[in-house]
Amino acid sequence: MNSAFQKGVEPGGVYSRDEIQLLICYMLAGAGAPMPRQDVLDIVAGGGMANCFETGAALDDLLRHGSVVEENDCLSVTEAGRKASDTLYNRLPFTLRERSVQAAVRLLARRRSERETKVDITALSVGQLITCTILDGEEPLMAVSARVADLKQAEMIRDRFLDNPTLVYRSLIAVMTGGAIPQNNQIVIDLK
Repeated sequence: MNSAFQKGVEPGGVYSRDEIQLLICYMLAGAGAPMPRQDVLDIVAGGGMANCFETGAALDDLLRHGSVVEENDCLSVTEAGRKASDTLYNRLPFTLRERSVQAAVRLLARRRSERETKVDITALSVGQLITCTILDGEEPLMAVSARVADLKQAEMIRDRFLDNPTLVYRSLIAVMTGGAIPQNNQIVIDLK
């Protein structure tokens, strides 16, 4: 096999175009929602599951043969692609299948969080001001601001907030309404 087509593939990844096509169909079916082309490429090739060039070519083949369609700049698996992945999924390593679907689901959740939230980071004379806002349509539902030491800390807070803004909202409401219980230098929050 040409080493150019092995470049970027981690152990356990796939090399043949057929397997890459199968992985893409399986991942899109498992994600349960359309995904932008670049996100699919980032997960499969960027995640070391397959070679970048082969992944792009495999995706083009899937579009050409109708196993995947592109609408509104997003890719989704067709019934033909879903049937192929349902029938042939066992040709792919289990860990690779699971890793691809988990990465797709995490990315979709992150994209949804980015649409439903807003994060502003502003440089101050000393430190950074970060404001994390959860939106209800166009209007803010909740906003919290904090001054932090530097940009790196602000970006870390932004990323944690975007990972699970609902947890931040529910936790703050619990603290503010008395639903948080101080216990051994910790705050215990029942999020049921």
